[in-house]
Amino acid sequence: RLVAQREAKAALETARRDRRQVREDEVLKVLRAWRFARKTSRLNVLPEGQDWVFSDTLGLLRDRTGDIHLTPATRSYPEVVQLFNQYLLDRLPQEVADFKWTTINVNCNYSAKLHRDGNNFGPSFIKAFGDFSDGLLKYWPEDDKAVDKMEDLKEADAVTMDLKRSLGMFNGYCAHYVQPFRGERYTVVFFSVGCHSKTPEDRKESLRELGMQVPAPDEDPHALLRAPRGYRQGAGDREGGAAATSRKRGSSGKGMPSFRAYPISELEVGAASNRR
Repeated sequence: RLVAQREAKAALETARRDRRQVREDEVLKVLRAWRFARKTSRLNVLPEGQDWVFSDTLGLLRDRTGDIHLTPATRSYPEVVQLFNQYLLDRLPQEVADFKWTTINVNCNYSAKLHRDGNNFGPSFIKAFGDFSDGLLKYWPEDDKAVDKMEDLKEADAVTMDLKRSLGMFNGYCAHYVQPFRGERYTVVFFSVGCHSKTPEDRKESLRELGMQVPAPDEDPHALLRAPRGYRQGAGDREGGAAATSRKRGSSGKGMPSFRAYPISELEVGAASNRR
């Protein structure tokens, strides 16, 4: 991890000196150097036949005692966290520039099984890195949990995201999984924890110093993606992508899309204006 920290620090310094974006290959270099922990606790994502996955959490977390804190890896390797944050900040489209996050999940070489995230607030942004093929994200954008068994959801109602070639925004509490892939695949997921409003101010400030845009206590979770409509009355509008913009926001996100996907090739130009 010290190697990953050095690589991240060098990449940040070079990008700032050259007044450019953090490049994708620089993020991948850090991910390859990072020594991932074997997590046995992520039971909701464990692929069939596996007892653990390579995964780490950076940023804010609430432990089993209820304490809300920055994870040890965040404090020990701050430039790694800053690099991931800057990659996102450099590419945030103007229409979602208000995206907030407290936490980053980094994953290595596993296909998450069908699951719903349980402790998220608002939408997540996700990007995949590495030399791999396939591995699309399958996602049910209208899943409001009225269908108790996720296996009963209809394949025809799902959408797919190519996270190697696009930056995706989705509601993690809707059912989703990763299709099988070949090669080396990493993902970086940006999201807010459900307990964010209870976070002590000094820890929020630590997150801001790392480059995170921290949600306000009264943040609207549907400001950028609307609430799912459910499938019992039909999926309805599944409009997503960069074209779904500039619409009236409401407490349920009425008028917002159910997901967004931005081709990376369209985010590489002029993004340095987002640099802080």
